Amino acid sequence: MENKLPTVYAYKNFGKEKTVCFITHYDVVPAGDGWETQPFEPVEKNGKIFGRGTSDAKAGIVAFVEALKELIETNTTPEFNIKFFSFPDEEIGGAIGIRWIINSHRELLEDVDVFFVLDCSTEGVNIGASGAVSGKIIIKGKGGHAAYPFKCINALEKAIDILQKLREFGEKEKTRVSSKALAPKNPVSKYMWNRFSITVFHSGTKSNVIPGYAELMFNWRFIPEENIKAREEEFRKEFEKWIKELNIEAELKFSQPHQGYIIDENNEFVVKLKNAIEKIEGKKVNCFVEFGATDGNIIYEAFKKPVIGFGPIDPDSNIHGPNEFVRIETLKKVKEVVKNFLKK
Repeated sequence: MENKLPTVYAYKNFGKEKTVCFITHYDVVPAGDGWETQPFEPVEKNGKIFGRGTSDAKAGIVAFVEALKELIETNTTPEFNIKFFSFPDEEIGGAIGIRWIINSHRELLEDVDVFFVLDCSTEGVNIGASGAVSGKIIIKGKGGHAAYPFKCINALEKAIDILQKLREFGEKEKTRVSSKALAPKNPVSKYMWNRFSITVFHSGTKSNVIPGYAELMFNWRFIPEENIKAREEEFRKEFEKWIKELNIEAELKFSQPHQGYIIDENNEFVVKLKNAIEKIEGKKVNCFVEFGATDGNIIYEAFKKPVIGFGPIDPDSNIHGPNEFVRIETLKKVKEVVKNFLKK
């Protein structure tokens, strides 16, 4: 594959027994509407830096670089050999980033003892992530003039029937299974749960043209204990029942699968990171599983080695939304945590 966007890689051998690899990404999602500032011009205001990608995930890069800089300036030798990767396409599945590295340069990761994901929240020690998969449903009808609906099959109306099935499915997913993994702070549940969201609906071109095509997209998030492939197959069987019942011609495609994972909170690297955070926070912190998926999902599936995380995403950072920001104090905190983790 010809990679048009580079993966940033750095390595320093300090002659230590074990190696830590820091993982993050530099790509961002589109800006979207609703911004009070220019999304790609950073603005500092009230102790925050606003801009697309400030929190997800460029602040983690800054914190890591500053942590190493300060260790060097104080002649402090880290406890680990250090590797660093920043990928160009985490937001769209990692085909030319982490997946390409695993497939073409696996040797760069095989000697790593622990992976440290910087693309994480500040709420404690990240010991896992939700599974995720995206889906697309294409509904086929027969388009034509709106004056002659009896000659047509309205794909938009058929799509509405499918939408109702998807909504019912999504509601059931909320309570289908329970996880043993703690979730980040939220108003719904202490523990992680499945989430199913309808995200895109395309159909129609003009008010006097009956559409012969419609497209729906959804995003499905799983507790880490669930197997994505098994759930995909289960959903496909349910989908086939729907289109037969509704007499709809449609096809289903899945993409960007990320198997969830969770590691033992008594793992030595988890304990070390927990101590590093608690030293800065001055209080006990919990271990939890991220709502989102990261490149850490792909790494864990490929290597089955510890993947831990801590990063600059505060609960109100509004990642993927308008007016995304990172707190300067949070950025400094992540820097100090990285320094503490790397010290003996």
